[in-house]
Amino acid sequence: MFNKIYEFVKKILKLNYKEIIFVICFILIANYPVPYYVFTSGGITDLSERFEIENGYSQQGSYNLSYVTEVNGTILTYFMSYIMPNWDLVKISNYQISTTESIEDLAIRDKLSLEIANQSAVKVAYERAGKEFNINKENLYIVYIDEYLKSTEKLKIGDQILYIDDIEVNKLEDLSNCIEKKSIGDYVNLTVKRNNDILKIDVLVQNVEENKSTGIGMYIVYEYDVNPQIRFNFTTNESGSSAGFMTSLAIYDTLIEKDLTNGLKIAGTGTIDSYGNVGEIGGVEYKLKGAVNESSDIFFVPVGDNYDECIKLQKEKKYNIEIVGISTIDEAIEYLENLKK
Repeated sequence: MFNKIYEFVKKILKLNYKEIIFVICFILIANYPVPYYVFTSGGITDLSERFEIENGYSQQGSYNLSYVTEVNGTILTYFMSYIMPNWDLVKISNYQISTTESIEDLAIRDKLSLEIANQSAVKVAYERAGKEFNINKENLYIVYIDEYLKSTEKLKIGDQILYIDDIEVNKLEDLSNCIEKKSIGDYVNLTVKRNNDILKIDVLVQNVEENKSTGIGMYIVYEYDVNPQIRFNFTTNESGSSAGFMTSLAIYDTLIEKDLTNGLKIAGTGTIDSYGNVGEIGGVEYKLKGAVNESSDIFFVPVGDNYDECIKLQKEKKYNIEIVGISTIDEAIEYLENLKK
């Protein structure tokens, strides 16, 4: 039986080898990466599917994060962007902090940005709802490496700093205090965790604009306790900080007894910091269109350029949606509380 199959495949390959070689070459060329992203309209995701709160309250309406469909650039998608409506090319360099960063580095930083956005969302929501939120530890992750950095081994974006000179790092001050005690030209020894490996790497302390610097930038990801407990369920292909505001608003309404949705489908976008301030984001036009396509009633958007762009698009496209500009989560809460009034 095996010999018959082998002879059949051999015969097919012999008769069609030119076509097969052409198809293989086409696939390889079409999928060759280029330094671009392709952006197009996204949609909305019900945030009740992205987190669970112990004994949380439900809503008649829904809170939805707006997202952009992002495709890694290839030769095929590059040329298709000139044909397909609403496909836009964006240079990867627009998202690079340094020229040495790879697409994988950008993806790691975006994943960490989502974690930070979620922790800010939790802190803001729990504090405003009068619930318990306590920070236990600060975990430091490398998210930027300057070109002037000098070290005995290569540091990578996503490395977690565990120790500096064998002193455990529990907060950012532990790191900065140790560096300040060093002289220019000294080395500090960093113990970092990379995936499942523990590495010890010496990093040179340099003089940068009259300041001591090692040439690395970090994100702080907290370990915290909350009551009631919360668990996130974001998917592996979701990242970035632009859902922070809507996540915080949805968590807040789940923590309080009153339903602020008024039975409406509420979408929106914007970052959030630990004080409840809402920040602008990129790709707002795609997110607004996704919200409109999903028949959302309200679209929250940061004031400023984001809001102005949305209002302009609404007038041009005659979008049937209420666009609400906000600068803090408190303004959004107040708007929803006054809806029935």
